[in-house]
Amino acid sequence: MTRTVAVGTKFMLENNAAAILTHLRAVRRAPVSAIAKDTGLSRQAVTRSLAVLESMELAEISAPERAAGGTGRPPQMVRFRAEAGQVLSVVVNPGTVRIVVADLAGEFTTDVTAALRRSSRRSLTDSLRKAIERSGVDPAGIWHATASAPGIVDPVTGHVGLSVSMPEVTGDAILAGIQSAGITAPVYVDNDVKLATEGERWRGTPHVEDSLVFVDWGERIGAGIVLRGELYRGASNDAGDLGYLDLAAPKTGGGDDLGPFERWVGTRELLRLAGRPVALPELAAAAHRGERWATGAVGKVASRFAKGVAAIRALLDPEVVVLGGDIVVLGEVLLDAVIGALETEELRQPRLELSTLGADAIVYGAVRHSLAWVERERFDVRAIRQR
Repeated sequence: MTRTVAVGTKFMLENNAAAILTHLRAVRRAPVSAIAKDTGLSRQAVTRSLAVLESMELAEISAPERAAGGTGRPPQMVRFRAEAGQVLSVVVNPGTVRIVVADLAGEFTTDVTAALRRSSRRSLTDSLRKAIERSGVDPAGIWHATASAPGIVDPVTGHVGLSVSMPEVTGDAILAGIQSAGITAPVYVDNDVKLATEGERWRGTPHVEDSLVFVDWGERIGAGIVLRGELYRGASNDAGDLGYLDLAAPKTGGGDDLGPFERWVGTRELLRLAGRPVALPELAAAAHRGERWATGAVGKVASRFAKGVAAIRALLDPEVVVLGGDIVVLGEVLLDAVIGALETEELRQPRLELSTLGADAIVYGAVRHSLAWVERERFDVRAIRQR
């Protein structure tokens, strides 16, 4: 009988500690009495569980502090130790790498962008290693790392199978670069747009929808698809590769290195339609001023892109389509043009929104993926049981 009660008591302690940790991470700092009230546990149960979390260095309990002139028993405060560990985000782009370190609350502590040599896989790996080392990352403090790649990635092995824009990242070039920098924590590599989709749902405009499509729209075009609340990858792990959507459109001057849809609606084609040598920010500024040459180019590309949205709608019927990537510099001018072009479609179209994160969507997605690993492997009941 004693053995059964002991096991049950230990199980309750582990579950209580996990529940308190989840709450404490959300509020960051709170009195013991408030934790007891919010979790529905007795003060004694909270105290015992906090002792476990304190031994794991995840919680810090401070002595009661009586305010000047205060009466009554002062509260004992508890703080979540977000600095107990860190996660690493490595965003690989053609020519640059962005290295971000975040604490266990998801707050950035390091954010560095460095040049990336890419003449070969070996040079990229070596350049990535040096960039991480020079950023000041402490390998011993990293609990998990997530990296992005512009291409088709096997998330199990971390190997890049195909990258048209960066062929030198194929294979284990990114994985090897991170590990050679002394990172011994688990490393996860995934497609940049899929990570951006996770980031958009985590730190972008709040979305409770179970079906959502995030479109990264720039020179290249890709999408992250969320169905029934989960990221959908497809049989070949490249679902959402919109750049290769072929709507039988006439071939434009977009370039043979792009897919059919990218040649038709990408930013390279948008700038060609502008009819003058301008960069995207200049075109955006002119469009916002209402200059006809700029609004005309935006309207034409928007009407073409609307055909892609209609195809997405016909196949997936998502509740919302979020537009991200370089194109969002056009803002409401672009959004209104796409919405207007969709008015002639017979089917009811999804709601369209602009991403509020821009390039940060990938970073936030990588951080979120690493924090999810931490929650699963270091914060849940099983992890606490091992302590």
